[in-house]
Amino acid sequence: MKNYIFDLGNVVFILDWDSVLTKYEELSEEEKNILKKKIFESGEWFKLDEGIISKEDAIKTMESTLPDKLKKYCSNIMETWTDALIINNEILELIKNIKEKGYNTYVLSNAPLDIDKYLKDKKLDKLFDGIILSAFEKLVKPNEKIYELILNRFNLKAKECTFIDDRLENVEAAKRVGIDAFQFDYKNIKALKEYIKL
Repeated sequence: MKNYIFDLGNVVFILDWDSVLTKYEELSEEEKNILKKKIFESGEWFKLDEGIISKEDAIKTMESTLPDKLKKYCSNIMETWTDALIINNEILELIKNIKEKGYNTYVLSNAPLDIDKYLKDKKLDKLFDGIILSAFEKLVKPNEKIYELILNRFNLKAKECTFIDDRLENVEAAKRVGIDAFQFDYKNIKALKEYIKL
């Protein structure tokens, strides 16, 4: 194996949507749950991952589904949503170890455009030899074309790659194009270390 390809959400980052909402102390738990559902579980959120809608248009549609009292929170939540990203330091140490041993590391993630700036701001982009984000490509996992894209763009051979993702459907799609793949549970990094045997 020469190349290790990482998903971001619940792999490099642990997603904690509640942390974005805790600062709104005036809201009840029920109201926070409504915001979480109507924003982060909305069709618009997934369209942002696909890169087929602007953030401004997504916010307008999200606001239209919210009770009047909650509409004013939507824009600010959408501007600060990266506060939900908790960097998984155990994975970062593993990635650094992989690179020190001479292997290549890549990102293949369903993510909105905002993630690009976040990776650069945190200097996390320096850990990877290449990054594919769905919103830029207008392709999302588990579409097999996005796996073929990363292979072609960085001149990788499928049989020389291992892909790490938290979702089974994404792991299975990688396997269909000949990439070795592992379904990752961020609470059990030991299993991943045993799998890649570095």
